Amino acid sequence: MKKLLALTLLLVAVPALAHPGHDTNPLQDGLLHPLTGLDHLLMLLGTGILAALTRSRLVLPALTLFAMFSGAVLGHLFGDVIGMEQMILGSLLVAGVAMLLPRRQLLLSLVMPVFALFHGWAHGVESSPGAFWVFSAGFVTVSGLLLVAGFGVGCLLRRHTRLQQAFGGGLLAGAAMLMAG
Repeated sequence: MKKLLALTLLLVAVPALAHPGHDTNPLQDGLLHPLTGLDHLLMLLGTGILAALTRSRLVLPALTLFAMFSGAVLGHLFGDVIGMEQMILGSLLVAGVAMLLPRRQLLLSLVMPVFALFHGWAHGVESSPGAFWVFSAGFVTVSGLLLVAGFGVGCLLRRHTRLQQAFGGGLLAGAAMLMAG
């Protein structure tokens, strides 16, 4: 039943989670977006925490950041892609489930860079041509800092299974809020 619910949630069409209009102050918008976009914030913190819990050091955050920037470039060059919003929500669901299933954390964490590609893709699509590089510099910088912050939190959570589960539940609740909104 849980698997069916998760699959159903992934297939539900939702509005774009990206925030267009980064022309006025693209650097400021890029710096603030990861902090103000709930989907972005939760995915980055969740990935950083998973990196610490799976002891992948900073390899997972680095791959995630690279995939996110690569996705932004692809979105900027090629435009929208089918399923982008579902993949963004999927990242929150997978990270949340990974917190609830410690034995599956490593396997589930390996797909986070794929999801990050779609987070970045959305930003590439939403950014105007003249603001893309400056906006991207801002969002990549703060995204990297959030991944490292999540890693730090994950190091603290290694010995606290209940707190890991609470954070996983929070990620799932965040995904539900985004789907409802």
